[in-house]
Amino acid sequence: MTEERRFDETDRVQGQEAAQAALDALPGIAGRRDGVIDRRRLGRILFFEAFVPTAAFVSWFLAQLARDPSVNARSLPTLALLVVMLMWGQLVRGLRERYGAVQALRGAPRLMHQVLTGATAAAFLTALVITFLRGDAPVLLVALGGVLGLGAGVWAWGAMRRDAGEAVPVTEHAEMNTAVRIATGCFGLGLALIAAVGPLFAAGGAFGALSVVAAVLAVAIAALGRFSNAVPAIGAAWRTPQWTAFAISVVITCVAPIPAFATPSFGGVIGGIAAGAILVLFVVAALWPAGPDA
Repeated sequence: MTEERRFDETDRVQGQEAAQAALDALPGIAGRRDGVIDRRRLGRILFFEAFVPTAAFVSWFLAQLARDPSVNARSLPTLALLVVMLMWGQLVRGLRERYGAVQALRGAPRLMHQVLTGATAAAFLTALVITFLRGDAPVLLVALGGVLGLGAGVWAWGAMRRDAGEAVPVTEHAEMNTAVRIATGCFGLGLALIAAVGPLFAAGGAFGALSVVAAVLAVAIAALGRFSNAVPAIGAAWRTPQWTAFAISVVITCVAPIPAFATPSFGGVIGGIAAGAILVLFVVAALWPAGPDA
C-alpha cells in the first residue's frame, strides 16, 4: 500500500509539472502565432469584409429610393443581393484562411466588432422589412446601417493595426492552376449575371423574363461554388489582377441597378453593359499570368 501511495504521489507531481510546463509555454506559443500572422493585411481584409456587404445593401436601398413608380424592385433584385452576400462570404473565407487566422480579433476588440456587426445587420434587416411592407426605404435607418457597417470595418482595421508588430513574411498564394482559373471565370459569370438581374428586371417585358433566367443561373453557380468549395479556393489563390477585377465588378454590380430603376427604358442596355464589362474583366483576370506573391 505504501508503495502504491508513493507511485500515486509521483504521478500527481509529474502531472502538475506537465500542466505547469504547458501553462509556461502558452506565451511563447502565442508569440510564435502572432509572428506568422500578418495583422496589417488581416485588418484590411476585415475592413473590406464589412465594406462589401454594406455597399451592396446601401446600393439596393438607393435603387429603391430612385426607382420609377412603375418598377417593383423588391423581389428578384433582393434575391440577387443575397447571392452577392453568399459569394462574397465564401470568397473572403479563403482569403482569411490564406493568412492563417479564423478569428483575427480577440478580447474586447472582437466583442466590439461583433456588436457593431450585429447592429449593422439588425438595422439593414429592419429596413428591408419596412421597405417590403411600406414600399419606401427608411432613409435614416439605411444611413445608420451604412455608418455602423463602415464603423465595424474601420474598427477592426484599426484594432489589427494597433496590435501589429514587425512586418512578417508574405504568405504564399495557393497555386493559380487551371482549375482555379476556370473557377475564376465561373465566378465572374455568376457576378455578371447578378449585375444584370436588377436592370433587366426593371426593364420589364422580355427583359424581365431574361432577368429570371439570369437569377436562376447565378443561384446555380453560387450553389455549385458553395458545395464544391471552389470559391474559398480562388480567394486563397487570387493575386492583384484578380482582386482588381473583382473590386471593379462589385462597383458595377452595386451601381448598375440605380440608374436602371430610375429609367426602366434603359434597363436592358444598362444590364447588358454591366454584365459584358464584368465578363471581360474576369476573362482577362482568369487568363492573367500568375506573377509573384504580394
